[in-house]
Amino acid sequence: MTTETPPKSQLLRLVLLVLVAFSGMCAIFASVVTAAQAWQEHAQERWPRVTALVERCGLDQTSSGRREKYYIHCRLSYAVGTEQNAANVYSSNVPSPKVWQYPPNQIGPLEQWVGEHPPGTPIVLRYDPAHHAEVVLVGADMPPLAGPRTPRNVKLLEVGAGSFLVLLMIARSTRPRSVRQSGPSSMPPNP
Repeated sequence: MTTETPPKSQLLRLVLLVLVAFSGMCAIFASVVTAAQAWQEHAQERWPRVTALVERCGLDQTSSGRREKYYIHCRLSYAVGTEQNAANVYSSNVPSPKVWQYPPNQIGPLEQWVGEHPPGTPIVLRYDPAHHAEVVLVGADMPPLAGPRTPRNVKLLEVGAGSFLVLLMIARSTRPRSVRQSGPSSMPPNP
């Protein structure tokens, strides 16, 4: 009893089709995330502005598994009408300076940002009119991933859609050619 293995061309085609499907799903996911993030940022641009004061701003440590990470944690206070509010804002994590990292010294911009925002520093932010404690910073974006996310999401979407299109074109160009069958008029008559 022998088992036949598929020819290498069929196996290569199957792998290529799996890559096409995966890159297509990635492009769809990136488009959904981009649209949702763009809608959220668009809505936040309409929120009212207020000047807040830094109560406390520093680097906090967290550990994930064996790696220590640091992030900025600031507590801000601000008034909306006669109502006093407080909000916490956080940055993304960066690795500890004790571990190897690329690019090096990722904590440097965070330390600089914290040094530039001691207690009492004014920071402009936008607050959600329905939930005054929900805020986004304006102009004082925290590193490492400062600013709106939509432009980065659009780049990711472009890469995903571009790879999908390239892989799809390669898959189409490598598909087996089918032999055209003759139409009914060219069939020999039945005796």
